[in-house]
Amino acid sequence: MKNGTFRQYVSSWLDGSLTEADSAALQSELEKSRERRDEFVDLCGLDADLRLISESAIDSIVGESPAPNSRSFGGVSYGWMGFAAAIAAALLLVVGYGIGRDHRGRVGEEFSVASNPEVDSKEAVETGCAVVSRLVNAKFPDGTSFREGDSLQPGRLKLVSGGLQLDFFSGATILIEDAAELDLVSAWEARCLDGKVTVHVPPPAIGFRLMAPGMKVIDLGTEFGVKVERGESSVHVFDGEVEAYLSGTPMQIIRDGESLDAVTNKAHVAGRASPRDFPSVERFEQRREEFYKQKTKQWWTSMKSVRADERLVGCYLFWQWEDEKWDRLVNNFAVPKQSSRAGSAVGARWVEGRWPTKSALDFKSAGDRLRINLGDEKHDGLSLAAWIRVDGLDRNYNALLLSDGDEEGAPHWQIDRNGRLMFSVSYLRSSTRDGQQSKQDRREQIYYSPPVIGAATRRWHHVAVTFDALTGEAIHYLDGEEVSREVSENHRGGRKVTFGRCEIGNWGLPPEGVPYPIRNFNGRIDEFVIYSEPLAAKEVASLYQLGVPD
Repeated sequence: MKNGTFRQYVSSWLDGSLTEADSAALQSELEKSRERRDEFVDLCGLDADLRLISESAIDSIVGESPAPNSRSFGGVSYGWMGFAAAIAAALLLVVGYGIGRDHRGRVGEEFSVASNPEVDSKEAVETGCAVVSRLVNAKFPDGTSFREGDSLQPGRLKLVSGGLQLDFFSGATILIEDAAELDLVSAWEARCLDGKVTVHVPPPAIGFRLMAPGMKVIDLGTEFGVKVERGESSVHVFDGEVEAYLSGTPMQIIRDGESLDAVTNKAHVAGRASPRDFPSVERFEQRREEFYKQKTKQWWTSMKSVRADERLVGCYLFWQWEDEKWDRLVNNFAVPKQSSRAGSAVGARWVEGRWPTKSALDFKSAGDRLRINLGDEKHDGLSLAAWIRVDGLDRNYNALLLSDGDEEGAPHWQIDRNGRLMFSVSYLRSSTRDGQQSKQDRREQIYYSPPVIGAATRRWHHVAVTFDALTGEAIHYLDGEEVSREVSENHRGGRKVTFGRCEIGNWGLPPEGVPYPIRNFNGRIDEFVIYSEPLAAKEVASLYQLGVPD
């Protein structure tokens, strides 16, 4: 069964319009597929959440019947808790034996996971030996790229230019500048094949080994440099002492200020070690500061054309002016200026963004959010694009941007617990039953990408979605590349989208006294642009290229 057909059947079942034949088809599909059963439960939960909020909000504001704390479902009136129970009961009735069997099976699986070593092996594991802790304009061969926070596996690492700091899991740190080549052997050992490196070894990492052609250096708690040129090696000790082993000679202790050449001397030389000839923390920091200062200037210049795009609805660059009095204000940088669409940060804190001189908002607690109001204009489509760093997928749905309620044409953009980007837009539909016109029902158009976001990497990613309300097509992008494209079977012509009051990083204001599903985003958001039209693929790619962190 196609995805669109399945969702259509579920939607019809939820609004009570599913025919007997379609009901049999849906039940057959659910009995055959665990993935379908999981999706069925997700869709029902989403529907229940949306009904809870939209109708509670209407009831609390308008005061119309039905009573504020009850609703009719399938001809029976339930309280809010009863409504949730009715959903659960209905699930069992429709899915019948299939769901019941699955539920019991899963309980059994949960017990077996605790005691089965083979299943335990499915737990996420780390096989790396070091972390890229800092970069400055680093270039690697063959299109390889790394970002700060990336774990490195044992193997060859070649730096063409720029600067790189590696933190080994043992606690040792290696600083590399300009061309160099190393073999990462383990958390306790590396081999320098070419270039200059500086090694800092704090007490927990004493015993860290650095190999070089014709030489082995074992650190005793110190800072030292190793140089390899044309296959000849030397070690230079700047602080503390090391054990140095040359082939065919006894171990030598090399102390502060001394150096040893592997080929020419075979005996250490005092007073020759000079840290100025090797990568240093001070020079690395200065180089890094200058690089990112220039990058910020270039980025700000390049964003001028983005800000002046007449299709922009909102442009949040998460940039604070130094004289800004209130740090809760998040400016809308669209040109011409639209102060009414400035955002208000609630709970979220200003932190370092994609690079050191760029700021971002950090969303952590369930109440953190950025409130915006994008007006009530109606559009033929939209594009949403943001730079995000996910620190955890804590919720079933983790908010990127959601309109407050569930009004006609209101968009919701989220990441589900499995790392799938999810875009949805809600429309009302008039349905008929037994030839009689019934009340309008909501019909969701829901679009999923494949799983593309992992919570473990903490890497910055550019995510985007475009939606064409005229064709019903939604396209998801990750880092400038298309990852999914779909046309909803629920699409009907003549529809529009509208934003109204929205939130970035959370979902709406809870109506007083009504429980609200928690959808807060866990991580950092740096740059969020919103358009009134679907962008072309090359425009999304351009947005990504303009903001690449390094």
